[in-house]
Amino acid sequence: MMEEMDKPKLNFVERIVYTRPIKMPKMHFHGRHELYYLEKGRAKYFIDNEIFSLESGDIIFVPKGTFHKTDSEDGGSGVERLLLVFADEFLGPEAQKYIEELKKDKFVRVNQETLHKFKEIFRKIESEDSKRQTDYYELERLYLTELLILISRYRIKDLPITLKPTHRIIQEAAKYISSNYASNLTLQTLADKYAMSPGHFSKQFKRITGVGLNEYINIARISAAEEMLTNSNLPITTVATECGFNDSNYFAAVFKRLKGVTPKKFSMISVKS
Repeated sequence: MMEEMDKPKLNFVERIVYTRPIKMPKMHFHGRHELYYLEKGRAKYFIDNEIFSLESGDIIFVPKGTFHKTDSEDGGSGVERLLLVFADEFLGPEAQKYIEELKKDKFVRVNQETLHKFKEIFRKIESEDSKRQTDYYELERLYLTELLILISRYRIKDLPITLKPTHRIIQEAAKYISSNYASNLTLQTLADKYAMSPGHFSKQFKRITGVGLNEYINIARISAAEEMLTNSNLPITTVATECGFNDSNYFAAVFKRLKGVTPKKFSMISVKS
């Protein structure tokens, strides 16, 4: 029988009340999924190439390996959130259809009359994780599965995401970069495309996404390279070129800085499809 310490568990359960506005210093990623529940206040999430404005009661899903960044500067100091971090192994294959659904639509909002159902499950998970009685991880797994089912059942479908005009333009630019990572992406060409001066475009991109334009271009290219290295047998030099890097040594340096390993090592440990 598997020892209790070897059982798959929720990797992280954390509730934080922020006494002052916070802003993550840079985009980052994790090797596990994150489910973020905003109990109070307002917050902004930038995930991959999408911008989400969260209000009290909203839930956001961050898939494993996805670059993201959050801040609560617009929400002031009255922000309270709960974060659940877990691996696929914790839930098992039966729940993967709900994970796939959340990957496609990361933002979750439910009607106020059903929100109490979600709050109760969050409370139970926190209680189990705090007390850690016999087989607590089994109850946590069941509660989290129930939560995913309720999200699928009660989330508001086809919810229109309203963004400020400048936020919408910058999100369009981020999506364009993600889809055209192999192109010669420069500040001037992007500024011209979105009818802004280079200085203003650069400033707005950094203000809204929280990451500089050149850094985001590198993130988009490395994300594409990760996909290629995982799902193909292309040589690393070819992957570098296909992803818009003219110098394979520079590609290797950027890849290691962002992903923590060299492209060669990543390619060796990745499972090919």
